[in-house]
Amino acid sequence: MKEIQPKQIIGRREYVSIPEFDLSGIEAKVDTGAYHGAIHVSLVNEFEKEGHRWIRFIILDDAHPEFKNKVYETDLFDERRVRSSNGDVQHRYAVPVTIVLKNKSIKAVLGLSNRKDLKYPILIGRRIIKKHFIVDPSLTFTDQ
Repeated sequence: MKEIQPKQIIGRREYVSIPEFDLSGIEAKVDTGAYHGAIHVSLVNEFEKEGHRWIRFIILDDAHPEFKNKVYETDLFDERRVRSSNGDVQHRYAVPVTIVLKNKSIKAVLGLSNRKDLKYPILIGRRIIKKHFIVDPSLTFTDQ
């Protein structure tokens, strides 16, 4: 019988790392109302390479201190139709990543979205946290 590990408590905002993008200690909004997660990109486009569909994107933008102006390319992506908080349906690409939160490495898929006008560049939805954490909305940036 598999032993059930107790879930850690996290707040409505937490610091996360994403090793694939060489990002560490980035502020993220934990949103139990969102199913998926998202990360801010300043560019995303699709192209063909070696007969396959690829996407090219830039994580964050020059207003963010962790911005590295690096162009990422991958053929490992999904496409989603996502309903935003205002009800609009948007087409988004999504890529597999590892999210490190409270010293746990979690395999996840993040949507690539322009979050320029939002306070936090990363959104962590309930699909990412549901097996590992309980959210206490009165907390922010809980101790590691």
